Amino acid sequence: MIIFYRIFMIGGKLIQYQYDLKWYTFRISFTYEDWKKTKKINVEFLNKILGSIGRTEEEILAEIHRLPLDEYAADFIRRVQEAGGEFYILSAGTTYYINRLLAHRGIEGVTVISMNGVYKDGGIEVTPDKTSPYFSEIFGINKAKVIVELKKEFETVFFAGDSEPDLGAAKEANVAFAKKDLKELLTNEQEEFVPFKNFREIEKYLMDRGWLV
Repeated sequence: MIIFYRIFMIGGKLIQYQYDLKWYTFRISFTYEDWKKTKKINVEFLNKILGSIGRTEEEILAEIHRLPLDEYAADFIRRVQEAGGEFYILSAGTTYYINRLLAHRGIEGVTVISMNGVYKDGGIEVTPDKTSPYFSEIFGINKAKVIVELKKEFETVFFAGDSEPDLGAAKEANVAFAKKDLKELLTNEQEEFVPFKNFREIEKYLMDRGWLV
């Protein structure tokens, strides 16, 4: 069993498919609605956003530690691991803040598939690995390709997401959990999915079907 999850399920639509930057929304002019109008999603756009933070690295790290996270996330991840499953975070953001947040919350044993990032000139510079088999010119990471590859190794792949860039991965997964925009997209394409609001609901689904005990 393998479970993928974009760990930053922050309420309220924002920049790109979240890029999970609610922590400095008030400091930038770009919004999710702006993106919806232009559909110009790419790594260049992400770097424009992340590069405009205008803070010291210490200030950025402090904000990362305050990022909101499902209160049951750490317990749920441990339950999955104790049941013999593997937990992946699949993000078209950057390991710069994902790894730091995981460490701050004491979450271990999670595989992160994302882009590298470094502090530079008051912001974060994201660098996709163009040699990666999962490289995407648009998103930096092609989530659907990751799911396809992991299905060769694991019997069952669960995926949870909430927005348009999660669509391909959700369609490739054995079981897709969806909320917000992703629910509507999957419905429109007549794809099966399990609606959810939080980790506890996913846990219940897995327990009811014997994946977790």
